Amino acid sequence: MTTLDDQVIATLYGAVDDKTRWVELMDLLRQRLGVEGVAAQLLVPSRDDLRPLWETRDSVSERNGALHDSWANTPANPRFRRPQGPPQALEIDSDQRSGDYSTRDRHVLRDGLARCGLGPAFWISQQLDEDRHFTLIFHRAADDGRDMGSDDRHLLEAMAPHFSQAVRLWMRLAEADARRLLVEQAGDGMLTAMVACDRRLRVHWMNADARRLLGAGVELRLRDGHLACAAREDQESLAALVEGRADRAVLAIGGDRGPVLHLRARRPAPAPGQFALSRDLVLLVMTRPDCAVRYDAHDIARLFGLTLTEAALAANLAGGMSVSEFAAARGVAEGTARQHLKRVLAKTGAGRQSELVRRICLSVAGEPA
Repeated sequence: MTTLDDQVIATLYGAVDDKTRWVELMDLLRQRLGVEGVAAQLLVPSRDDLRPLWETRDSVSERNGALHDSWANTPANPRFRRPQGPPQALEIDSDQRSGDYSTRDRHVLRDGLARCGLGPAFWISQQLDEDRHFTLIFHRAADDGRDMGSDDRHLLEAMAPHFSQAVRLWMRLAEADARRLLVEQAGDGMLTAMVACDRRLRVHWMNADARRLLGAGVELRLRDGHLACAAREDQESLAALVEGRADRAVLAIGGDRGPVLHLRARRPAPAPGQFALSRDLVLLVMTRPDCAVRYDAHDIARLFGLTLTEAALAANLAGGMSVSEFAAARGVAEGTARQHLKRVLAKTGAGRQSELVRRICLSVAGEPA
């Protein structure tokens, strides 16, 4: 009798945070059920059907994927024409038991599967939430016409709650990781370096701007995975900032031999009812006030509703150029440039040039030069 054993359970839950173990799990199920192939799919609704958002197979099916897919995963397969009724929380069924096939469908299904090296299938499908379904489908060998047996069904029934729990955990981890990557990518190139470190100044994460800043290694660098200042007094001040001993949450280091680096420490507060981050992490936000910033005129035109000429003036003013310098660079009269400035001030709602520059500097138009 096929039973749900500890190895299957351990491999299933091990796949929650190690995607390589899904193939190992499929191989185990292939062996336990004595089938030709096992495939897992996470399905989401499309216009007329469910489409795979993610899928994996056992290692043998991976090698034979082109042959198996040559017919089984094409519109010729009657399985894809099964009527879509109301979603079921749990479905355990098979090609031979399903009432959705006509006699002709069954002949087409049997002959088509045989041509791509497969026999009849049985499956378990679970609705995870309003939009997502998880399905495991098992195919017999081409010369094995057996239907799903009672032992097979009992195993699938025993697996159902474990698969539901494990896949939900896996989805939550995947979604959290996707959000983390989105935030990291959004923070790259935004003129602010960010480093997460612990009280020993060991770095646990940094964005692209921080990698560039620390890679330059002028006033602050990475040494054996830890933040290290060029000057001893700066190192002591940084340690006090991270440990919470400083009287302010901001710090300026450097300046004697090189550029000044500004830092602000932020300590994430734990969500109500949840434990705090391990290692007592602190987020250091770092900027180089002396770094040049490039403002794209096309971006400014889109953001502030300016013409390209007006936006070019605004971009150069934000970059430190004067009106007269802009006029000379463009080969226009200074009076003409000042007329452009008046229109820019009116369109942006800025009362004076300094206010205009402030608004542009606080927009998302700036990039490292």
